[in-house]
Order: sequence, then structure tokens, then C-alpha cells
Amino acid sequence: MSTLQQILHLLSWELKTEWRNRYALGSVLLYVVATTVVIYFAVQNFSAMTFNALYWVVLFFGATVAGGRSFLREGGRRHYYFYTLASAEALLVSKFLYNTLIIWLISLLTWGLLGFFSGQSYVLEPGYFLAALLLGGLGLSSVLTFVAALAARAGGSGTLMAVLSFPLVIPLLYLLVNAGGYAVGLTSGQETSYLMLAGAIDLLGLAVGLVLFPFVWRD
Repeated sequence: MSTLQQILHLLSWELKTEWRNRYALGSVLLYVVATTVVIYFAVQNFSAMTFNALYWVVLFFGATVAGGRSFLREGGRRHYYFYTLASAEALLVSKFLYNTLIIWLISLLTWGLLGFFSGQSYVLEPGYFLAALLLGGLGLSSVLTFVAALAARAGGSGTLMAVLSFPLVIPLLYLLVNAGGYAVGLTSGQETSYLMLAGAIDLLGLAVGLVLFPFVWRD
């Protein structure tokens, strides 16, 4: 079986497993909905700056919760089964693609809920904002998937996941916040560089994961 076939097979297995056990995905989506509702109750006067700041906060923690579950099913003796089933690179890419889809779903859901509760759309450049969401989802997924693998091999410590992931995503979050600021009309200039740098970080994160993950997984 080729690497591409292994990736597609593992991704299909992830989706089917998630569909049969929807409580895990439901808990992530419930977190996003509950957090957005609490924001609505706590923040009386929404503004473009408030929307931009709260949006990325909700997205980051939602992505962290989703990404932290990446390798829970491969713990214990199942690790050896997956070791013989597919290559380490295929496993990482399948997890990366799955987490990317989940983070994109969280991104769109958070955007819709914040817009609904605030009563108006603060995004003046929806196409640009959507591009930032797509690149942000790719970047967060690449970093969080690899960090989740490290945490799983170290015993599944959630604390380790949080400690390792936050410093790694700070540059990406900085770019995304600035890109979101442009999309809601807070800043202008350098908007193209924000997306280009975010794309470069996405590629770097995925490349580093592909190089280092086989050593982590086979240890």
C-alpha cells in the first residue's frame, strides 16, 4: 500500500470512528458554543477590536482541545498495531488533515456565533478573513498535531501539551490577530505579508513534524 493510500485509509478510519463516537467532537463544539455564550453575557458592548480579540482566543483554545485528542486512540498496545499498519509519515499526515478539518469547523462556527450574538458583522473583508482562517487552521493543526504526538509518547500529559504548544503558536497567533485586525478595519498595510508569513509558518510546522515525527513514533 502506497503512502497516499495509507493516508486516505487512516483519514477515512478517523472520520468513521469520530462519526460512531460523536461525543468527543460534540464536547469540542459544546466548548465553543458555551464559551461564545459566556462572552455574550459578559461583554455588553461589542466592537471590532473586541470581536477580533475574542475570536482568536476562542479559536486557539478550541483548537488546543481538539488537537489534544489526536493520539488518544493510539495509546498502549495499539501503538504497536499502528506501527505495523502504516508509516509514521502517513499517520501524521492523516491526523494533520483530520485536525485541520475540525479546526476549520470550529473557525466557521465561532465566526457565525460571535456574529449572531453581537448582532452585526464586523468583518469588512470576508474573503481575506476566510483566507486567514484557512491558513490559521493549517498552522494550528500542524503544530498541535505534532505536539500531541510528543505528549502521547510522554504519557499523555495534558500539561505537557499546553506547555509545548503555546510558545510554538505565538508567532502564528500574532500574524492571525494582525490579519484579523485588517479584516475588521482596525489596521491597514502589510496585509499580504501577514498571509504569506502565516503560509510559511504552516509549511515549516508541517515539514518539521514530518522530519521529527518518525523518530518520536518509533522510539
